[in-house]
This record gives sequence, structure tokens and C-alpha cells, in this order.
Amino acid sequence: MAVSAQERTPVEKIWEEVFNITGARQDSKMKINHGNGMVMYVHNGPLGKYFECSKDCGGDISPYWANMKPEEVEESNKRNGKIFDGIFNAVRHNLDSLMTLSEESYHFESHNHDADTITYSLCLKNSEGSVKKLKMNDGSMGFPDAVETVSFNFTANNKSCASGKHSRGYGILAYNKNVFLPNRKSYYFDKQPYLDMITSFLKQKKIKSWDFKWALSEDYYKDGNNRQEYTYIIDSGHKNGQTLGTMYFIPREKTKLAEEIFTKIDSLTLNYTDIHPEQRFRYTYNVKDELMRWNNTNAHDLSLMFEGVTGVDDLFFKSLFVLFGITPQGYYIAITDSENKFCIPKEWYCLKSFVDGKKEYIKGAKK
Repeated sequence: MAVSAQERTPVEKIWEEVFNITGARQDSKMKINHGNGMVMYVHNGPLGKYFECSKDCGGDISPYWANMKPEEVEESNKRNGKIFDGIFNAVRHNLDSLMTLSEESYHFESHNHDADTITYSLCLKNSEGSVKKLKMNDGSMGFPDAVETVSFNFTANNKSCASGKHSRGYGILAYNKNVFLPNRKSYYFDKQPYLDMITSFLKQKKIKSWDFKWALSEDYYKDGNNRQEYTYIIDSGHKNGQTLGTMYFIPREKTKLAEEIFTKIDSLTLNYTDIHPEQRFRYTYNVKDELMRWNNTNAHDLSLMFEGVTGVDDLFFKSLFVLFGITPQGYYIAITDSENKFCIPKEWYCLKSFVDGKKEYIKGAKK
């Protein structure tokens, strides 16, 4: 059984144009089997705009702007306004074009003195028969039987300042495609064949590695201050969590080797999901490319590339995670078995153990 990879989505061009305008990408593209007998292709991301207040308008001033003169803030707002106009023009132009290809579509805009609303709802493909429409509470249009949709919901409100011209807005551009599996059934992820495949490749390359343990109890997690010790948390709804894993390390001077390994593991993973779409997983596209953007910085980043759900009941939620990382010292691949809450400590790159705040560092590792 195979489901082909979703290489380009109908909103890809929008995100490329946004990148050309801003120099940054904020979108995320994923392929997911949630356990409901289908594979979902998801391509989402936030789009917003904001205009900062200055000392002479009586509004809330962000710390970054506190020492700037009012005229400097307004000049920055003008520059940002041109950027925002470019972004929203790209969104409108491309979504208007997609509307002509849709089976059903809905577009609404409202612009007045204290609020802006932009709503697009597109049914690119319905499952069968006539398209059913459902007006949502947020004013958008839903298509209950659609298998491929695009939506953009944006709202902006003026900030409480005397000038009445400084606003802040936020929206989500979203693409979703559902591919039903032949028997409409999903199964837990069979981790061993997948692990054998990628770990044999890592051993072949003789990559340095060490085992680690991250764990937290219910009592430790209850204290909100303790959560500051973590850089990333996936909350399964359970009260505790334990992660056992292996960290593979490639020194910074071996960048080409790191890129080769990231690319190979990514390719093997995507191919595995193509061959076994019936297993429960979440795969994120382009993690290597996004990670390598930090190559000339002091970033300490560990990004989730893949999750395979291996078991669920009332007492536990078990998953296999594969993550790619980068620090000034080098590059990392983390492969973990996790139960319940999955939490990445801030010093993930130099910790052999992190249990309820108690740390054991890797000998000789730079903190």
C-alpha cells in the first residue's frame, strides 16, 4: 500500500512570495496519520501585521521601541506597512486565483475604523456529491465533506492609543488534504523495521553517540517555574513523562557529512511513510533546510522531524521521536522512546540525564 508524497501544495506559491518579501518562512508542512484511517497533508502558518505605539500616542510601548523617538517609530511603521501590504496582496491574488478552480468558495472582508477582517474558505475538492456548507462561529465557511481545502482567517484590532492608528492582527493560512486509506483503518507504528533502517545507516557512518534519559514527575511538573527548564513540550494529557534515547553527534567542521545524514534519514523516513501510510505517524517536511538556516548563528535548536505513535491507552501514550539539532559545537540526531509528556530540556545537547531538575552532564561536553 502506498500514498505518494505531497511535494507542492496549492499554497506553496504564497509562502514563497512571503519569503521573498520578508526573508523568513513561518509555514510548516506535514504528513499525518492521526489514527482515523486516512493520511492528512497539512500546510499551515501564521500571517500577521502590527504597528507599534510611540511615546506621543498614549499606547502600550514594546520594550524594543521604548528608547526610540516617535518619528523613528512612525518611520518604522511605514516601512513595515509596505511589507504587510505586499504579504496581503500576495495572499489575495493567489487565493482569488484558486477560487476560480474551487468547487465552492467563500470570501468576505470588512475594514472599518476599529477592526479588519479577511476570510477565505475554499473547497478545492469534495468527497462526493454536492458540496455541503456550514457557517462557522468565527464567520468562516466550513465544508464538512471536503477532502481538500484552503482557508485564511485574519482579524486585526486597533490598539488602545490616542492616535487610533496602531493595530495588531493575526491570521492563519491553512491547506488540508485528506487521503482515505483503502480499508479506512490505521494501526500503531511498527518501530523496529524503521529503527533498523536508520540506525544501521548511522552505524555505517560511525557517528559518535550517547544514551540519555529525560523524565519528570507529576509533582515536579506542577510547579510552573520548573517548566522554564524546558525548551519544548508535547503534552499528551498525562501527568508525568519519561524519554529514553540516543543522541548522535557530528562536529561542526563536518557540515557536509551532517547534511548528507540529515538528508538520508529524512528521505528514508518519508519513503517509509509512503510505503506504510496505515501506521500512525507525524512527519514534518523541510526540517533539515530550516535547521541549516541557523548554521552561522549561536542557536541551540532541536527540531522534531518525525513521530511514530506506538501505543495509547488511559494510562500511557507512547511514541518514537526523531529530531534534528544544531549548536555552535555541531549537529545532532536524537532518536527517542517516549511515554506520556515529551519534554526537551534547555541543555539537551550536553545532558546525559535530566530527572525532575537533577542534571547529569556528559563528560567534557560544552554547556
